[in-house]
Amino acid sequence: MNSSRLRNRFHLISKFVWLFILLTMLIWSPIVGAWENCPFGEVNEPYPGTCGRYIDTDNDNICDLSQPAPENREDPVIQENNNDQVATNSSSVRSKSTGSGIKYNFLPIAISLLILYIITFTLSRKKKINVSQHRKIWNVILLFTFLISGIFGLILAILISYGIRLSFYSDLLFWHVEMGIMMAIISIFHIAWHWKYYKRIIIKN
Repeated sequence: MNSSRLRNRFHLISKFVWLFILLTMLIWSPIVGAWENCPFGEVNEPYPGTCGRYIDTDNDNICDLSQPAPENREDPVIQENNNDQVATNSSSVRSKSTGSGIKYNFLPIAISLLILYIITFTLSRKKKINVSQHRKIWNVILLFTFLISGIFGLILAILISYGIRLSFYSDLLFWHVEMGIMMAIISIFHIAWHWKYYKRIIIKN
């Protein structure tokens, strides 16, 4: 009986974790996959690019995410001159920078987490799940974001300490910060659950 309950709880928590991942992907997909919307702030990024997101559907050796859609581009001659200038500037800036200019998705993350939290909170209020299950779901997501952010942070610290620059450096930095944002927001939920406990500590001190 106990094993059956544990199995059911595990399946329930797994469903909400997958719902969280799906909801996050649905909200982020139009942001990450559009023309002229590089999450790292690159402009006219030449082949092979500095991260694993390089894509070139029009075969011009420039990442689609770092340039306008074909119908919105300037005259080819002017564009070519601009590309040369931007490539030169980008190379010089990149040699001095470790990822400045990256665009993070604070608002989509906050909206995704808030929607999912409202769902689990409502289900707990309607007795579809109990309060402990509601909190376990968020503890699992908190652990998930902590591990990814922490592991990626350690890798980045090693790369920076030893002067190692890899092609997927920007990807690591991007997801380290994104997971850190999620972890910080979920931590606010966690603090709200135990605010009386923290209040007692503060008052005693």
